[in-house]
Amino acid sequence: MPRVKLTDAAVQRIKPPTREARQVDYWDQHLGSFGLRVSYNGTKAWVVQPRALSKGKWTPTRVTLGRYPALSLADARQKAKDALRLASEGKNPRDALKADKARLEDESRNTFDVLADDFLAKYVKRKGLEAKTLREYERTLKGADVAAWRDKPISSIGKRDVHDLLDTIVDRGSPIAANRTLAYLRRFFNWCVERDVISAAPTDRVKQPSKDNRRERVLSNAEIPEVWAAFEAETGLFGPLFKLLLLTGQRRDEVSGARWDEFRSLEGDNPVWEIPGERTKNDLRHIVPLVPQAVEILKAVTRVEDSPFVFTTTGETYVSGLSKPKERVDTFIAERRTKAGISEAIPHWTLHDLRRTVSTRMHEDLGIQPHIVEAVLNHISGHKAGVAGNYNRALYLTEKRRALEAWANHIDKLLGRLPQTNIVELRPAVGATSE
Repeated sequence: MPRVKLTDAAVQRIKPPTREARQVDYWDQHLGSFGLRVSYNGTKAWVVQPRALSKGKWTPTRVTLGRYPALSLADARQKAKDALRLASEGKNPRDALKADKARLEDESRNTFDVLADDFLAKYVKRKGLEAKTLREYERTLKGADVAAWRDKPISSIGKRDVHDLLDTIVDRGSPIAANRTLAYLRRFFNWCVERDVISAAPTDRVKQPSKDNRRERVLSNAEIPEVWAAFEAETGLFGPLFKLLLLTGQRRDEVSGARWDEFRSLEGDNPVWEIPGERTKNDLRHIVPLVPQAVEILKAVTRVEDSPFVFTTTGETYVSGLSKPKERVDTFIAERRTKAGISEAIPHWTLHDLRRTVSTRMHEDLGIQPHIVEAVLNHISGHKAGVAGNYNRALYLTEKRRALEAWANHIDKLLGRLPQTNIVELRPAVGATSE
C-alpha cells in the first residue's frame, strides 16, 4: 500500500497492476485515510477509510467515493473530508452516501414534467375543475414557456427561474397572462410541497408582475368599422373567426373550437349553433341563434375533409395562437389611420373586448333587456343566478334571435350597408345612450 502525493498528474501516471496483483491502493500523503484504488483492468476509484462507530466499537470502514475521472481529485478529497467528519461524529459515512445516491435517483424521477403529469391527473382532473381551467393548467405546465424546465429536477427550479419566466411573458406583451401563469404555478408548486416532494415552493413571496386591472374596454361605434375592415383584410381563417366573435358575442375558445356538427339548419329559416356543455365556461349547453350574416361567413369557410373543426389548418386540432393575427389586425388599423392623416392610435383592445362590446352596445344602443343579453352571452348571473336560476331555465330563443339580428344590423348600419329604415331595432331602454 504505497503512499504518494496525490495530484492530477500523479493520478494520470499511475499504471494498472498485473492481473496477479489484481488491485493496488495508493494512499494520499496529505490526507492519510484517503486514497486511490487501481485495478488491473484500469479502473481507478477513490476510497476513504475512516474509523467508524459500529456496534459500540470504532472499526476501520472502507467507503468507495466514486470513480476517476468522473469524480475529480478535488471533489473526491472533499467527499473524503466529509466522510471523515461524519465518522468522527459517530455517523456511518456509508449511510450518508446511500442517502445522497437515493436523493439523486429521486430527483431524476421527480422532474418538472413528471410531476406536472401527476398534478394534472391527481389534483386538477380529480377536482372536477371546468374544462377551461383544465386547459389553462395544461397550457401553463405543458406549454412552450416551461419547455426548458421539463427535464429538470423540480428541486433545482428556484425563484430566479420563476421570475425569468414571468419576465419573458410580460416582455412579449402579455402581463395579465403572466399573472395567471404565476397563479397556476403557485398552486402546482404548493401541491408538490404538500406531497413532500420539495421543502419550499419557488413561487413563495413572488409578487404578481402586473396589476390585475378590471377590464372596461368597449369598442365605440366609430371603431367598429375600423376593426371590421381589418377583419376583412385578414385572409384565411382568422378574419371569419374574428367576425364571428363580434357578431355572436361568444367566447374566444368557443368560436375557435367550433365543430361542424354543432350547427343546425344552416340552409333553413332558423339556423342555430348548439355549443355542448363540455365546451362552455359554465358547463351548460348553449344555443346561439345564427343571423344571416353569421351563416354567410360559415358557408364561406373552406371545409377540411374529414375534420370536425370549422377553424382548422391541420384537420386534427382547431386553430390557436391568435396573437399574431391580432397583431396584423392592429397593424392594418394603424396603417389605415396613418394614410387618413390620423395621428392618434386606436386605444389598446383585446379579442375578449369584442364580447364586452356586444354586451354594452346591446344594452346602451339597442335597448335590449339585460336578461336577454345575459342569455345571448350565456352568463349565469343576475336573474338566473343562485336559487332563481334553478327555476329559470328559459332559453329565450326568439328573443335571442331578435337581439342578435338587431346587433348584426347595427353593425351593417355602421358599415353603411343598411339604410336607416331597414334596421331591426328594439325599443331603447330608459337612460340608454349611443355614440
